[in-house]
Amino acid sequence: MKGGFLPGRAQSTQRRLPALARWRWPRDAPVVALPVSVAGLALFGTAMYAFVSGNPGLPMIAGTLALLAAAVFAEAFPVPIEGVAAGRTSLANIFIVGAAVIYGWPAATIAAYLGMAIVELGHRRRLSRLAFNTGLYGLAAVASGAAAAAVQGHDLGSLLLAAVLGSVSFYAVDITLLSTVISASAKRPFATVLARSIYSTILPFTMMASLTAILVVLWDESAFIAVALTGPLIAVALYERRVHAALERLRELDRLKSEFIAVVSHELRTPIASVYGAAMTLQQRSLDEIRRRSMLSVIFTESARLARLVDQVVWASRLETGHMTIHVEPCEPGELAADVVDAARVDLPGTLTIELRAPATVPRILADPERVRQVLANLVDNAVKFSPDGGSIQVGLETSDGRVRFAVSDEGLGIPADEQARIFEKFHRLDPNLTRGVGGTGLGLYICQQLVEEMHGRIWVDSRQHEGSTFVFELPLA
Repeated sequence: MKGGFLPGRAQSTQRRLPALARWRWPRDAPVVALPVSVAGLALFGTAMYAFVSGNPGLPMIAGTLALLAAAVFAEAFPVPIEGVAAGRTSLANIFIVGAAVIYGWPAATIAAYLGMAIVELGHRRRLSRLAFNTGLYGLAAVASGAAAAAVQGHDLGSLLLAAVLGSVSFYAVDITLLSTVISASAKRPFATVLARSIYSTILPFTMMASLTAILVVLWDESAFIAVALTGPLIAVALYERRVHAALERLRELDRLKSEFIAVVSHELRTPIASVYGAAMTLQQRSLDEIRRRSMLSVIFTESARLARLVDQVVWASRLETGHMTIHVEPCEPGELAADVVDAARVDLPGTLTIELRAPATVPRILADPERVRQVLANLVDNAVKFSPDGGSIQVGLETSDGRVRFAVSDEGLGIPADEQARIFEKFHRLDPNLTRGVGGTGLGLYICQQLVEEMHGRIWVDSRQHEGSTFVFELPLA
């Protein structure tokens, strides 16, 4: 498990803290954090004195440094193990416990404390987390060294027993102190937190205890032979990362599937209900001509809406699977934009106006004309949808750096700054709860981005909330 008493997202924000704030001890830090930090620092100082006063030989110094380096690497690149509550599991304790069995508690404490300190300083953690995590590892290393020292003898059985006892002691101190801090921070019962932590980490601990025993036995034969353990450890780490990435991808696909079903079901329900209601009304023979035409208009409008929804789903599927053909050819951007603007004026609400602004001559572009129309139509529809209070929509053309730039501007709701990076994601909607009555599948902008990129262009947005948006895309000249 990784140390630290700032759970979840709060941990990732520590790198962005100002330098002064990082070196302040937080008032809300758990009570146990300070004594653990102080005790760890004191034990590290004692370990340094004991190690130096013991007149270690060159092999012992080199071996301790090698195990320290291995611990730093393992702590810096934790392995994601499925089902572990901490998310990623550090394999550093393999080398720390190995140092405790091979060289004693001073070497283990030095490797543990310095290893964690190097990684935490590299991550620019705040003082409270740096002090607690280094203290935690220092205490666990001392406990591991004491347990290993209790085993006498250097035969195979004694080495294995020392490795197991050292691993158990390290794990017990680590999991207990971490659970204490998590319990205090989350205000949950300590016994519940401890039980859950042990349940989620017992299998990784068993694996690491076994690897520690292998390391100790190999090191006893030859430190050079023990280096052979590096290969399997790297292979395990890479494999776990690959499995974890695949599982995360499957979860994301499952989330997208659920979101797709929810969004499409919601979007289909309204037009289907409108068409059904209008058709039931038309069955009445007593309808006058005005109401009859009104019902037919509802059926036509909602049927067109259904067609657009289905078309978006079909296009998203084509883009996702790669079953799409782009026919690139020289075409006139001014004519394409004029066609889209003229078509948009037919059904434009009375509170909106649309205008095309383009130079008298615009260079030809190399693109698929139907897909350019589709992108422009989607952007214009988007501008209409997000202008519920009316206003002006501008479609502009200009030449810039060997490309033709299309721009669709509105005076509508605008896009919050924290949403602008996600608006081209599949199924992402700015108004998912329909608080402003703005619906949609969340596929329109995703389709626009994919089509523009297929035509070797790029698309972006410039927007301010409550002041409108400008969607811009560029395509290469013919």
